[in-house]
Amino acid sequence: MRKILILHVNDNVAVALTDISQGELISQDEYLFTAKDNIARGHKLATRNISINEGIIKYGERMGHATSEIRTGEHVHVHNVLGDRLSSEVK
Repeated sequence: MRKILILHVNDNVAVALTDISQGELISQDEYLFTAKDNIARGHKLATRNISINEGIIKYGERMGHATSEIRTGEHVHVHNVLGDRLSSEVK
């Protein structure tokens, strides 16, 4: 059963297709990593390390930037991302 959905080859986030538990192994397509957080269905998780101020890419498009370092398998949400439309300092 697929646990994540990658919407574009350039994305650095995936969408959780099911609730994912912290410590759960994600092994799908070319991805292999462990979830660092509990991630609710429909939420995003990092498919690779993302540096502070680096763009968050979903649908192949930049949707915001990281406000802190995000490790592979971590939850990607309002606590560590600022949407570009909300920011006057687009990176």
